[in-house]
Amino acid sequence: MRVAFVTPEVYPYSKTGGLADVCAALPGALAGRGVEVTVFSPFYSSARAWLEAQHIPIEQLSLPHELWIGDEPHDVVFHTCRVNGLQFVFVSDPPLFDRDQLYLDDDGQDYHDNLARFSCFCRAVLEYYSHHAPPPDVFHAHDWQAALIPVYLKTSYSRPAYNHTRSLLTVHNLGYQGLFPAEQIYATGLSWDVFTPERLEFYGKLNLLKGGAVYADAVNTVSPEYAEEIQSAEYGHGLEGVMAANHHKLSGILNGIDPRQWDPLTDPHLPTHFSADDLSGKLVCKKLLQRDMRLPIRPKAFLLGAISRLDKQKGIELLLEAFPRLAALDVQLVVLGSGDKYIAESLAALAADYPEQVALRLGFDEPLAHQIEAGVDALLMPSLYEPCGLNQMYSQRYGTLPIVRETGGLKDSVINHTPKRLAEGKASGFTFRQFDAKRLLDTIRRAAALYFTDHKAWTKLVKHVMSIDHSWDARARAYIELYESITPAQLAASGGESGE
Repeated sequence: MRVAFVTPEVYPYSKTGGLADVCAALPGALAGRGVEVTVFSPFYSSARAWLEAQHIPIEQLSLPHELWIGDEPHDVVFHTCRVNGLQFVFVSDPPLFDRDQLYLDDDGQDYHDNLARFSCFCRAVLEYYSHHAPPPDVFHAHDWQAALIPVYLKTSYSRPAYNHTRSLLTVHNLGYQGLFPAEQIYATGLSWDVFTPERLEFYGKLNLLKGGAVYADAVNTVSPEYAEEIQSAEYGHGLEGVMAANHHKLSGILNGIDPRQWDPLTDPHLPTHFSADDLSGKLVCKKLLQRDMRLPIRPKAFLLGAISRLDKQKGIELLLEAFPRLAALDVQLVVLGSGDKYIAESLAALAADYPEQVALRLGFDEPLAHQIEAGVDALLMPSLYEPCGLNQMYSQRYGTLPIVRETGGLKDSVINHTPKRLAEGKASGFTFRQFDAKRLLDTIRRAAALYFTDHKAWTKLVKHVMSIDHSWDARARAYIELYESITPAQLAASGGESGE
């Protein structure tokens, strides 16, 4: 099977969040199971810099014609290379992609031409297969930036060459939909025929994610629970009706993690290594994290961590409200994140009020993220919603117990501790349901009580979560089954082809 894996970001070439990590790991897992994968992503300045630094040989391919985006001609060039056995095709158009940031300008606002940028990206991928390679069996498109792929396949690129090609749209976060003024449809090259409530129109605007969901042969999210949640008004962000109407082609596959990058036995970012058989190194990581974050070195303190985008979605405001009532306990908190200015300032004020208990680092720091996962006793993820989440899986692998709200992938991957579940080998963290600071506070206290009063049970739980397999292997099998379910042979066997 041949799959075109179309993503707006992929680590280490580009990254703003977990999407990049998923799109770095899943293609390799698919290739390991015999799938021929080609990864497409824009040739951002970060991708160019990484490839140049690594001296990766690159072949350049051009289109035999200009690609008109709106009323502007663009000379698209494909930079192709093989890295770790995978084929990558980077879509290069310097005026659109050679920028310091992926989606936002220096003021933190969306680039004004984002619709043109990602229309060009999607069309360029399809043009690549029109001129440089036979079409794949499946286009696997990720999020709104690639959501025009399924739309084009059944509209302006509905050509005989693509008769046997199908599309899968993966929704990593329904909160980001690709909304644009209606008049910008000119940039997509699509006709006004698609601007209807049944297709891409959304309250007078153009909605790319909606269009992708409507036109794709299959849609999936990054956890089974999230696939259910987005069909409700609470989590649907206005698209719950669309998702419910397409429930027959909607499913959820929990994300995995790359055990090569997240392994406490080999992690190059850690000052020392450890395993479930020998946890002494974890205590060393804890002491050094306390030192480096300028907290008092108290090995017996209950050290909490949070690695998060500073956004209302992540529930950091619950933590801000709850922490002062935790301060009487021997508790410390380390926070790493960036985002909302008000939340950042509130965290800075909390750190100033509790300098011996709270440490804050603003920004993106990959080594520190690994050091926090290894050094803290518990990781906080009190999210309002969480399509999947990866940090709870990273933390489990590093013997750090997640404290999470039961939503999306957090609910799918963390089972609340009780003595009975611990005895059965099922418990994998601490959870609460209601999005409320008191519920978070109660759950942290419950975890702290186990930590302070029952070292044997705590250690048993730590060793158990370190044994959980979050690798991409099983997830890759599920994706292959999903690909196969929408390919022509399977569709014919089930009684028909897929239409709009």
